Amino acid sequence: MNKNVSLAAAAVAALLVAGSVLALGTDPEVQTTGSRTPAPAAASSAATAAKPMVSAAVGKDLQAAQKALTEKRYDDAIVSLDKVKANPKKNDYDEYLMQEFYFSAYAGLKNYENAAGPLEASMASKFMPPDELKQRQVQAATVEYQLKNYDKALDFGNQAIQNGANTPQMQTVVSQAYYLKGDYKNTDSFVRGVVDAQVKAGETPTVEMLELGLSATEKMKDEPGEIHWLELFVSYHPSAEYWENLLDSMYHYKLTDRQALQLYRLSADVGTLKTGANFAEMAQLELDAGSPGEAVTTLNNAFAANAFTDPAEKNRSQHLLETAKKQAAADQPTLAKSEAEAASAATGDRLIGAGIGYFGYGQYPQAIKDISAGLAKGTAKDSSDARLLLGIAQLKSGDKDAAVTTFKSVQGDQVYQRLAALWILRTKSS
Repeated sequence: MNKNVSLAAAAVAALLVAGSVLALGTDPEVQTTGSRTPAPAAASSAATAAKPMVSAAVGKDLQAAQKALTEKRYDDAIVSLDKVKANPKKNDYDEYLMQEFYFSAYAGLKNYENAAGPLEASMASKFMPPDELKQRQVQAATVEYQLKNYDKALDFGNQAIQNGANTPQMQTVVSQAYYLKGDYKNTDSFVRGVVDAQVKAGETPTVEMLELGLSATEKMKDEPGEIHWLELFVSYHPSAEYWENLLDSMYHYKLTDRQALQLYRLSADVGTLKTGANFAEMAQLELDAGSPGEAVTTLNNAFAANAFTDPAEKNRSQHLLETAKKQAAADQPTLAKSEAEAASAATGDRLIGAGIGYFGYGQYPQAIKDISAGLAKGTAKDSSDARLLLGIAQLKSGDKDAAVTTFKSVQGDQVYQRLAALWILRTKSS
């Protein structure tokens, strides 16, 4: 299930606009000599060290550039800044402000290629305030991402995150930079860290992050990794599509008829049972398991969904439905008697059988009672199938907590344990 991965243009613009145009509040202070009453040397020296000053040589041009930026006249700002750049008398602080203003102007014009150099130069300046540097790292990562310089985007992005800018926007820049440079291993690792933190904080992971993780593992042909992401999808953003992809992994097992029926039950519950052939096979397995009422429901649902497109298949399934109806008509009236007789049996297998019958007719409280009693009495065969069905009955009766507890008690058989784990995901997301 590959998805196109890209950073939305609007998100890029938002990151660059935030703080890109400097608002200094006051004009740069122009440094002059000979026109002021000299201050004491020590005081003057301390003031100069505490507050950098713009030189008289370029002060007017920097003021003009700043005014143009404030009015969003970016081309005019660049004209003024080019004059500063050409002036050999500018000092280091002039250079710093010039680079900051250049970045603001080019970012305002969305000319990211020319914005990148001034931004890096201002970040390297000794005059860059530490708090401002954090914002500039965010912007640098975004500019480099936009220019497809993914290594630089990752350098700046990871620095920004380490310095406290662990925002959804920066997480998107870094994760997609890894992905688009073809580093799928680090994509998966980074996104896992983001999603794990979200889950731990009680937050819902975004579809975009989950898709990125899933796509990265698909690129690596990492099936366990794909299953991990699909499980998160069906937990937080359940849909038939994600469930179908997740359940496909179950067909790698060699399933018994009982296990195949349990897989069909889950498929039907999450909306991925679609073909006529699958509906018909499920119904036949239900009949074989002693649940004719369930088979009738399955086939009625198939006909209602127009699942049978082939005339011959439709005819065969109609005959199967008639058979199921006859068996149900003969079976349902005898359930109470069978239940009473099962109570005196040496093992709990017959009670479980009665519970399966009640389950098929949607009588879940009675099914829960009999299957529970049968399991408590002990069975002559593996109880995994009965425990799984008990959990399903509890879920369908509305007792999710009991269902999860029962599903967790399914142990031993690998297939049943996996089915139980999937039912837990279904329970928590339903």
